[in-house]
Amino acid sequence: MKILANDGLSKAGITKLEKAGFTVITQKVEQANLVEEINKQNIEIILVRSATKVRKDIIKGCPGLKLIGRGGVGIDNIDAEVAKAKGIPVVNTPASSSQSVAELVMGKMFSLARDSYDADRQMPVKGVTAFEELKKKYAKGSELRGKTLGIIGFGRIGQSLASYALGCGMRVVCSDVFDVNTTIHLEINGANKISVQVPKISMDQLILESDFISIHVPKQADGKAVTNFWGQLV
Repeated sequence: MKILANDGLSKAGITKLEKAGFTVITQKVEQANLVEEINKQNIEIILVRSATKVRKDIIKGCPGLKLIGRGGVGIDNIDAEVAKAKGIPVVNTPASSSQSVAELVMGKMFSLARDSYDADRQMPVKGVTAFEELKKKYAKGSELRGKTLGIIGFGRIGQSLASYALGCGMRVVCSDVFDVNTTIHLEINGANKISVQVPKISMDQLILESDFISIHVPKQADGKAVTNFWGQLV
C-alpha cells in the first residue's frame, strides 16, 4: 500500500510505516497535480499538514483513496464531509501540538510582562545614546506569579496551558461552552502528582478577573466560532 506524505514526514514516522509494510512517498506533489499523481501512482493514503488541501475535487477524483490523515489538530484543509460520504476515514493528531502551543503562549506572556520583545530591538539601536531612558522604561515589568490567567476554550491546549501557568504560580480560571474537564494534573519532577481544580466561570466574569486572557477555540469554516467569542470580548 502506498502513502503520499505530501507535506513531509519525520524519519521516525517513515521508518515505522515502512517496517509495517507501507511504501512512503515524500516527494512534494503540487496541488494542481495531485489528482493525476495519486491515480498514476496508485496511492491509497494521503497524509498532509497545512500546506496541502484535500478538497472534494481530489476526494471525488481519486477513487483509490482509502484514508486521509492530517498531522495537526484541525481538519480545515480537508473536506471531511465529502470524504465521509464516500466512506473514506479522515484522521488527525489532536494532541500533537498542545504542549508546543502552551509553551509559546507562556513565552508570549513573559514577553508581555517584561516588554522583552521591544527591549531586544531597541537596546542594540538606542542603548548607547538613550540607555537611562530605556532602562527606566523596561524596568516597569510585572511578575506572572500571582496574576490571573483566563483561558477561553478549555480543550487540550487550554488544559496544557493551565498546567504551565499553575506551575508558574498563576491563578487560572476558564470559560467554555462545552462541559469540559477542569481538573489539571501537575507532574513535577521530584514531587508527587498534584491535582488542581480550575474554576469554570462565565465569559463576563473571566474578563473582569483576568490579568491575561488566552483564547483557544476552533475556527469553523465560516469563522463563526472565533467571531462569536471575540464579539463577546469586545
